[in-house]
Parts: sequence; structure tokens; C-alpha cells
Amino acid sequence: MVPWLWKGLVGIGLFALAHAAFSAAQHNSHMRLTEKKYGSLPIDIVLQTLLAFAVTCYGVVHTAGDFKDRDATSELRNMKFDTLRNRPSFYVFPPPGRGRFQSPDTSHSSNLSTSSSDMLSKF
Repeated sequence: MVPWLWKGLVGIGLFALAHAAFSAAQHNSHMRLTEKKYGSLPIDIVLQTLLAFAVTCYGVVHTAGDFKDRDATSELRNMKFDTLRNRPSFYVFPPPGRGRFQSPDTSHSSNLSTSSSDMLSKF
């Protein structure tokens, strides 16, 4: 069916749920004003709530579209072998200013240690 129909069904269901909530509040207010003993809600309000909830859920499920398959092999089928065990959270990058396969510069590290000690003495 057309998508606007499902969205309309969700709107109608939400409106009916709001109406049922208003009716329940009005019923409780009436019971308090007449000083009657509190009991359960009338059956028409309960049925309206259940029917509106079912209509809203049905519309939401059809509005959401196609769901993904839960089978893991359907997603893994399209992946190459090189990217199969790829975990970006374990990537390690070199520090800025230094290449990946470059040997560490000893003069740079000694300058770094003296500059850090100078910084600590200032504080």
C-alpha cells in the first residue's frame, strides 16, 4: 500500500490513544466529584485503548519499511576476505610529525625532555 496510508493510520491510532487517555482522566475526575468508590475503568475505554494501541503498532511496523535479516551470513556474503576481520577500533597511528617506518630521532627526544622539565619548573 501507499506510505501515506500507514502514516495516516499511525496518526489516527495516536489520536485515539490520546482520546482514551483523556476519557480515563475524565472518568477518574467524575468519580472523585461524585465521591464514588474507585473501580476499574469502563470497558469501552479499555477496549478503545487496546484497539488504538494495536492500530498504532500496525501502522508503525508498516511505516518502518523492510527489516534487516538477522542472519549474519547475509551481511558477510558481500564482504571481501581482506575486510572480513577488519576492526577499526584497534588501529594504531604514529605520533604526529613522525613517519610510520622512520627511526626515532634521539636529539628530538632529548629536546623534548629538557623542554618538559623547563615547563615543570615554571609551575
